Amino acid sequence: MNYRLLKMSELKLLGDIDRSEITKETYYYKNHKLELVNEFYNINGWNLEELHEYIERLEDIYSRNGTIYGAFHNNKIVGLGALDNKFIGLNNDELKLDMLYISSNYRKKGIGKNLVALLCEKARDLGAKRLYISATPFKNTVDFYSALGAKLTNEINKDLYELEPYDIHMILEL
Repeated sequence: MNYRLLKMSELKLLGDIDRSEITKETYYYKNHKLELVNEFYNINGWNLEELHEYIERLEDIYSRNGTIYGAFHNNKIVGLGALDNKFIGLNNDELKLDMLYISSNYRKKGIGKNLVALLCEKARDLGAKRLYISATPFKNTVDFYSALGAKLTNEINKDLYELEPYDIHMILEL
């Protein structure tokens, strides 16, 4: 596996990542704890409107000197991780892990963990103390971040919550 920073012209490669997923369990944040609920979702790749929106988000991060890594296998992108460089949080010492996608056939092989490690290293270099993660509430996603050491945050970012009110908001200490 080859990990490297992406160029602006490569951000559209996000669409080559197979984000398909079938999930049967979803977390909800209620009464300051996670509640696991049986819910079935079948995500079938990218909706073109959504993909365009996500690529624009990556371009915005890139244009502000954010960090975007790609994971490549045989010169084909199989993962992408993005770190925003705008400090947030009460102490202004958190950076947002903005995006993390791993192709379906490449999950559970350490690629996500390696991308997060690269983004953590960059965040530390920039002076951050924590990564803020607004995680899709699917069990696999939340469990992945929890396994890396992320915890539910007591300081939910209002702006990020308004964008994704069903996401699980977490903090990963660096």
